[in-house]
Amino acid sequence: MKETIIYLIRHSEQLKIKGSYLAGEDEQVKNEKIILSIEGERKAKEFSEKEELKNIDVLYSSNYVRAIATAKYIADKNNIDINVDERLGERKLR
Repeated sequence: MKETIIYLIRHSEQLKIKGSYLAGEDEQVKNEKIILSIEGERKAKEFSEKEELKNIDVLYSSNYVRAIATAKYIADKNNIDINVDERLGERKLR
């Protein structure tokens, strides 16, 4: 039986924005659209080069822009697609 290893990886460093960002959208939508900072992009690319992330068969991401932006480097290194699943997003507390 083949061993299955699951890695849970948090998104890289997000862009810090002051003021009104995406005015008119609800807070959840705003949260989903936050992008990575330049440093976050660099760190995500560097992270994707880790030995244990080579030969990944399947890659899942939440629908958050910053999560997909982090996963894209791992996907590229392994020549695989990113499976986006909105169920992997943050819990919506009301």
